[in-house]
Amino acid sequence: MRLIENLSVLSLEKFLSPPRKWDIFISCGSFEERCTRSSDIFPDKKVEIGTSIIFNYKETDPKNKKEEYIQRIKCNLQQICKYVHIFDTESVSLPSDGIKKFLVYLKEKDIDLRDKEIVVDITVFTKPYFFLLFKVLQEKFNLHQFHIIYTEPQKYKSRNSNKNEIILTEGLDRVESSPGFVGSSINSKDALIVLLGFEGKRATEVFDNINPELTFAINGFPSYQPGWHKISLEANLRFLGESGASDYLFFAPAVDPFETKKVVSQIVKEIEEDNQDLNIVIAPLGTKMQAFGVLLYAFQNNTTKVIYPFPSVYKADYSYKYGPTWVIKVDLNKLNSETK
Repeated sequence: MRLIENLSVLSLEKFLSPPRKWDIFISCGSFEERCTRSSDIFPDKKVEIGTSIIFNYKETDPKNKKEEYIQRIKCNLQQICKYVHIFDTESVSLPSDGIKKFLVYLKEKDIDLRDKEIVVDITVFTKPYFFLLFKVLQEKFNLHQFHIIYTEPQKYKSRNSNKNEIILTEGLDRVESSPGFVGSSINSKDALIVLLGFEGKRATEVFDNINPELTFAINGFPSYQPGWHKISLEANLRFLGESGASDYLFFAPAVDPFETKKVVSQIVKEIEEDNQDLNIVIAPLGTKMQAFGVLLYAFQNNTTKVIYPFPSVYKADYSYKYGPTWVIKVDLNKLNSETK
């Protein structure tokens, strides 16, 4: 079973009929071919964009794939945009430095994001990077209405031959709060909510770092591909057992941030009803769209801490080709009014 488009999550191709106009398009290049997908679609759909900004992480590119895909994005966008910028940001593991540099870049290029129609392709942004990017867009430029685009992978490449696990990263640099989302440690103990990904070791690293009083888990179902929800469960068996989260396991669609936000809210409500003295800590290790749901929740609940295990290396052969491309409209003012 997988998610078919609903009223909140739409196929990008269908959404662009009739053609759309945006003032600003922000995307990111990477080793993954799916980073090009939205820009591949735009010209045929006669999309019009004023200014495009392509983030280029400062990482080694041994096979020149990242450079190839960034140039492909640029060529696609030059057909429909007035201005196309390639922004050379900092390391993928240093979102604070990268976003600070981004703000300086905007000023140097005289790009004003206020009162603009903005769309952001989050497909290959790392989660801490786009968490901080959207926080800055909201706080510095008063951005409350925007669109996001996301392209699924067709499949993931790297597997551990012994355990049949999907390996996306290597090593552990640090476990720390996502910049801009440090929360407020009012109480002495924590409740941890982990959105499960394919690398079970990451959930265990977060659990060991937090040492929570209570642990919950959210698995992506329906998943991008049939059976992928089973892969994430199998990969996290150790974490689920050691943390006790197997007794507090919830499900949210892998590609729907709004439903994910609802599930997170449901869990927090249960925690607060039974354990008034626990800080809320969330680790968005699942899909990017689920992580965006956590971001929406954190926007409305600034005492929530978002934590992330920063790997030492992101593997260059992360994913293979691409699946469906989705678009959603976000209205933070509307979401805020719905929760009151």
